Parts: sequence; structure tokens; C-alpha cells
Amino acid sequence: MTIVKSIVTLISIGAVFIAGCGSSAMPLDKLTDAKSTVRAAQEAGAKETPQAQLHLKMANDELASVQKAIDDNDNDRARLLLNQAQADADLSLALARGSADKKSAQDAQAKVVDLSKQAQ
Repeated sequence: MTIVKSIVTLISIGAVFIAGCGSSAMPLDKLTDAKSTVRAAQEAGAKETPQAQLHLKMANDELASVQKAIDDNDNDRARLLLNQAQADADLSLALARGSADKKSAQDAQAKVVDLSKQAQ
């Protein structure tokens, strides 16, 4: 019975060790997602809106810091910076899209005013 308990204990310790190592690994899919969001913000015109441009720069700076933390094997810091980069990239994208939508709405409103004047 003690051999069985020893085996169960060793398996349990191994499972905890594997789970612990697995949780500290850097999630590369999240890094790819953050980089994709940065590209989407750039394509949406983030550089033309001051606030979107600021958050885009912050996201790019944080992504550079993420890479440095990964190179230094500091996965906890990399994960934290990655979350910040994703948040800044998301905000930049939303601001860029909002600015583009606002401009489209203003253009449409100007056309309506012009058409109203022509109809009179």
C-alpha cells in the first residue's frame, strides 16, 4: 500500500510541476493577436488621430518591451506588458475607427445640407 501511495504522491507532484511550468509559458497566440490589432489600428488610420496615435505608440513600445522580457526569460513581466499592449492597441483601433466614422457622418451630413439647399 505504501508503494501505491508513493506512486500517487509522485504523480501528483509531477502534475503540479507540469501545471506550474505550463502556466508560466508565454502565450505566443496572444502576442500574435496584439501585433494584429496594432496592424489593424494602423490600417484604420490611427496615425491621423492624435489620441489613437498615442495609444498606438504605447502599444508598439510595450510590444518591444514584451520581446525583451521574453528574451530575458521574464515571462511574468512579458505577460503583463502583453496585456497592456493589447489594451492600448484595442483602444487605438477603437479611436481610429471612431474618428473615421465621425468623419463619414460629417461628410454625409454636409451632403444632406447641400441637397437640401439645391432642392429649395
